[in-house]
Amino acid sequence: MGVQLPTLAALAMLAVFTQTGVWVGGGDFGWAFGVWLVGGTLVVSALVRRVGLWTVAPAPPLVFVVVAVGNAAWERQSKRYAPWGSSKEFVADAVPLLVNGFPWMAAAVGAALLVAVVRIVTWGKRKCRSSSIDTAVDG
Repeated sequence: MGVQLPTLAALAMLAVFTQTGVWVGGGDFGWAFGVWLVGGTLVVSALVRRVGLWTVAPAPPLVFVVVAVGNAAWERQSKRYAPWGSSKEFVADAVPLLVNGFPWMAAAVGAALLVAVVRIVTWGKRKCRSSSIDTAVDG
């Protein structure tokens, strides 16, 4: 059966992949970011428990928003700007990040749904076997 992550651990792992993509891409949401986000979503969707699969599948946009807002706040603090004084300033900083990251968010959700469908189809074909029964040993 392999490794199976709890749902919260899978979401945290997806956040790490997303943040790594931001760092590798240098804040630009290009190919480097997209590979980390979509690749991380594939890995996390493959490793999460079946019960958490439908929580992880739609999660990339939400995780991206949290990471993007966190990065915008970090950048604002590191440049010693004043904190956001109004929601207009916040939107002015956040909207370009969301617009540039949207295609990658959509691709990540599509990849997660594809993994979910594959896991569900292959799970139905798997032979059920009780773990409490010992296998026969020829002797």
